[in-house]
Amino acid sequence: MDHSTSDSQLNPSEVDYEFESNEVSEPVYLQLMALKPLSVVDDELVPKVGMTFTTLEDAGKFYRNYAKAAGFSTRVRCTNRKGNEIKNQLITCSREKK
Repeated sequence: MDHSTSDSQLNPSEVDYEFESNEVSEPVYLQLMALKPLSVVDDELVPKVGMTFTTLEDAGKFYRNYAKAAGFSTRVRCTNRKGNEIKNQLITCSREKK
């Protein structure tokens, strides 16, 4: 049995080399920077820090309207309760990590 060559060795002349790069050329970068936002949402639909709502349903409706205008859907991420009463609910983009 000849152990001088192994079936698992590669012959460099038989290998195709393909290189990929994550570098962005300057012209492409400048073109990307010139793109417009995907959606423009009316300022009165955009949620603001400190907003309050009378009911959970009102808050959900407001955020669903904002999401629709911005082009995404929502889901309830978590709900905090005290007994049977909902105290806090986190609504997020449906693509946000769980």
